[in-house]
Amino acid sequence: MSTFAALGRNDLRGVRRDTLLVGLFLAPLVWIAMVRFGTPAATTLAAEEFGFDLVPYHPLVLVGFLLLTSAIVVGGVMALLVLDERDAGTLTAIRVTPVSMGSYLGYRSATTVGVTLLIVLGTISASGLFPARLIPALVPIGLLTGLSGLVVTLVILAVATNKVEGVAAIRALGIVIAGLPLLPSFMDSPWRLAFGLVPTFWPTEAFLAAVEGTTWWPYLAGGVVYHALVIWPLYRRFTRSTG
Repeated sequence: MSTFAALGRNDLRGVRRDTLLVGLFLAPLVWIAMVRFGTPAATTLAAEEFGFDLVPYHPLVLVGFLLLTSAIVVGGVMALLVLDERDAGTLTAIRVTPVSMGSYLGYRSATTVGVTLLIVLGTISASGLFPARLIPALVPIGLLTGLSGLVVTLVILAVATNKVEGVAAIRALGIVIAGLPLLPSFMDSPWRLAFGLVPTFWPTEAFLAAVEGTTWWPYLAGGVVYHALVIWPLYRRFTRSTG
C-alpha cells in the first residue's frame, strides 16, 4: 500500500506540473455541464421547432458524452504519465529499487480502472438524465469501462515513443473508442456484433440494455473476457519494451 501511495503522490505532482493533463482531467466537468443543461434545452427546441422527440436518445447522449469519453480521457492521461516516466528513465530506475515492476503495473492498472469508475459514476449520476435506481448497475459497467481505459493506455504505449506521439494517438483513438460503439444503435442486423472488436462496444451495449430494462449481464461477461484477451498481449508487449 505504501508503494501505491508513493506512486500516487508522484502522479499528482506530474499532473499539477502539466497543463495538458490538468485540462484532460477537468474536461468531464465541461461535459457534465453540456449534458445537464444543454440536453433539456435541445430536447425542448427539437420538440417545439421540428416536432422531433429527443428523449429516446438521451441514453445515447450519456454514452457518447460521458461513458465513452471517460475511457479515452483516463486511458490517455495514464499513457502520457507513463511516457513521461519512460522519457525520464523512471521505468529503468524502478528495476533497481524495492518497487517491483509488477507492483508498478498493478498500480497503473488499478488506478486506470478505479479513476474511470469514479468519473463514470460521478458524471452520469450528475447528468440529471440517469435514473437513480440504475446506479448499482452502473458500478460493474463503470469497471468494464475502466478496462477499456486500460486498453487505451496500453495501445498508446505500444504505438507512441514520446508524449507528442501519445497526444496524436489519443486523438486518433478518440474517434474509434468514443465514436464507433454508437453506430450499432442505429443498426438492425446481426452484423452489429462486429463492432464488438472495439472494446468500448461492450460497456456501451451493457449500459443501453440496463437503461432499456433488458438483460445486460451477457454484455458485461462477454466484455470482461474480450478485454482480458486484448489486454494480455498488450501487457506482455509493454513489459518486453521496458526490459
